[in-house]
Formats: sequence, C-alpha cells, structure tokens
Amino acid sequence: MTITDSVSPDIYAIADVHGRADLIEAMLGYIADALYGQLSKPIIIFLGDLIDRGPHSPKVLDQVALTLNRYPGSRLILGNHDFYLRELLRGTLTDQDATNWMDWGGVATVSAYSDSPVPDFLNIAADIRRTFPHHVELLENALTWMEIGRYCFVHAGIRPGVPLSDQSEDDLRWIRAGFLDHLEGFEHVVLHGHTITQSLQPEIYPNRIALDTGAYRTGRLSAAVIRRGEFSHFVCTEVVEGGIIQVGEWRPG
Repeated sequence: MTITDSVSPDIYAIADVHGRADLIEAMLGYIADALYGQLSKPIIIFLGDLIDRGPHSPKVLDQVALTLNRYPGSRLILGNHDFYLRELLRGTLTDQDATNWMDWGGVATVSAYSDSPVPDFLNIAADIRRTFPHHVELLENALTWMEIGRYCFVHAGIRPGVPLSDQSEDDLRWIRAGFLDHLEGFEHVVLHGHTITQSLQPEIYPNRIALDTGAYRTGRLSAAVIRRGEFSHFVCTEVVEGGIIQVGEWRPG
C-alpha cells in the first residue's frame, strides 16, 4: 500500500508488542498527550506481532483496533505471529503451523482467550469470532507492507533487488538472512521489527531502521517517529525499577 506524504502528518512506527498491553497503553497515551492542541492527527503503523509470548494479547488487539479507528490512515502490518491467529480464525491453520505457533509463543495467546487446559482450536476460534469480531476484522484488514514517501514499513524486511509490489508475503513476514546482512541501499529506507536488535535499543542503519527491542522480555517497546518526511527520533516505553512504566524520547548521537 502506498500513501503520499504531501500533508506530512507525524508517523509513529511501532514494532513487536507481543502481548505487552501495559507498554502499548503507555505508548499510545504518550502519543495522545503529545498531540494535545494540535490540529493534525498522526498516522500510527503497527509493524506486526501484536500477539504471543506476553500475557495480554487480546487486550493489545483491542487497543490497536481502537487506535486505527481514532487515527485515520493508521494501519496494521501483519506479522508472522499474527498470521497464525488469522489462519486459526479462518479455519485454515495447518497442523504444522499450529505446532510451530504453540512452540513460538502461541500458548500465551490461546491461554488469554480460553481457560481450557488443552487447546481446542475449533472452539477457541468460534469463541473469538463470536466475542471479538473486531479482532477478526483487524487481522483481515491488515497489510503486508506500506509505503509513505521514501520509507517503507514491513514486519520482517524485504528481499533485495525485488520491487515492493513483487515481494513475497513469506519474505515480508519472515526474512532475516539476505536482508539484515544487506549493506547496499534499498529503494526505500525500511522500518521493520521481527528480529530483536543486538543492543536491545532501536538501531539505525544506512538502509533500514530496526525497531524490535524485545518488549515481551526486556520491558522496552520502541517506536520511530517520521516528521515532515524525515526520521526525527524514537519514543521508548520501558519498565524501570519498581515496575514503573516510563516513556521518553531518544535521539541517537
């Protein structure tokens, strides 16, 4: 999906919430406070992996659905973890995908939706469709990529040398080798999550901005802010001593 940046609203790109409703709630509250008195609303782009590993995936989906309604033009990019839940709700989750999903953090999501000690996927899917229809709508309307100006927004990354419109959904949700080690420029600066940064801070490279700071285990959720068509700064939400959630801006260098 392509959007021109002629109006140039602030853009917040947020990666890999992974069930940390506390962190995303603080982040969204900070963004709302920062907009007080301003006429324009931001575009908020969630780079996928809203669910799994952390304890409150359904609440995260609630928060994201409300945010997309509140800020026109905001979108969700479907992550590889979100894909599994979407497939479950469609009734097309394969046995192998179900096994992988549970091994890679899906137990936390299923447990948050259901009290059953043994996952009954058919009943859980039916319950979610009935009780949380807005979660179904959110996942069905998710994008695989988004382009605004000279930036593109994806979950995992892109395959070098392949136009955005020709990228495979598998690469956009899963790629690491071939993307993370690619040193030359892309057609766009790529904002992505999926791979936790080595520093556990957001990282800037000449051709990409990496935003997955391992929220589910570090207690740090990160967003990149694009202002007037250029990268401006990061916003980080972090659990500090005493369990207090602290939100602040960070400008590298």
